[in-house]
Amino acid sequence: MARLIICIVLALGLIGLATTEQIVIQGTYDRLDDKATALTARVRQLSDAKLPIDTEQNIREANEMYEWWLVRERRLSMLARHFDLAQVSDAIIYAKNFIEFDNDEEAMAGLLRLRYLIKTHSFNVGTSIQNVI
Repeated sequence: MARLIICIVLALGLIGLATTEQIVIQGTYDRLDDKATALTARVRQLSDAKLPIDTEQNIREANEMYEWWLVRERRLSMLARHFDLAQVSDAIIYAKNFIEFDNDEEAMAGLLRLRYLIKTHSFNVGTSIQNVI
C-alpha cells in the first residue's frame, strides 16, 4: 500500500511539473508573439505608406523585445532546446538590425520568420507522446 501511495505521489508530481513547464513556455511564447505582432503591424503600416521604419518607437520596441527575450531565454534554457531558443534570438536580432537600417523588406522578413518560429516552437515543446518519450 505504501508503494502505491508513493507511485501516485510521484506520478502527480511529474504531471504537475510537466504542466508548469508547459504553462511557462507557452506563456513566454504568447507574450513574445504579442510583441512581435504589434511591431509587425506597425512596420507594415509604415512600409505600405512608403515612410521610414527606423522611427524611435520601432527601434525602442525592437530593442525592448530583444532585452525581454534575453531574460526569458536564460530561464527557458533549462526547459527547452537551446537550438530552438537560438533560432528565435537570431530572428529577433535580424529584424531589429534591419529596422535600425530602415530596410523594410528584410525587417518584415525577419518579423514574419520570428512569428513563424514562435508558432512552430510552441507546438514543438507541447506535452505530447513524442516529447515525453
